[in-house]
Amino acid sequence: MEAERTGEEKRQIQIAVPNDSKPMYVNSIKINVTDEEVILQCALVRPEEGRGVLVGELVLSPKHAIRFQKALDDTLKKHFTRHLPE
Repeated sequence: MEAERTGEEKRQIQIAVPNDSKPMYVNSIKINVTDEEVILQCALVRPEEGRGVLVGELVLSPKHAIRFQKALDDTLKKHFTRHLPE
């Protein structure tokens, strides 16, 4: 996995993934922001039931949240530029 840092070279980071790790699908995210942190609460909301379940929560510093936003934006632009029909 490569990590990109603003103004620095890319470097390799070893990430251990537990054997019992499973991806979680979410279709709703609530974002709370303070001066010290950005909290993303990820939920699976079942419209037919009118309720949801919190499946994960991310707490980021504002600096890391901005880097995450840029990385997500860049990645989505690259993907959809290549994969969407013209």
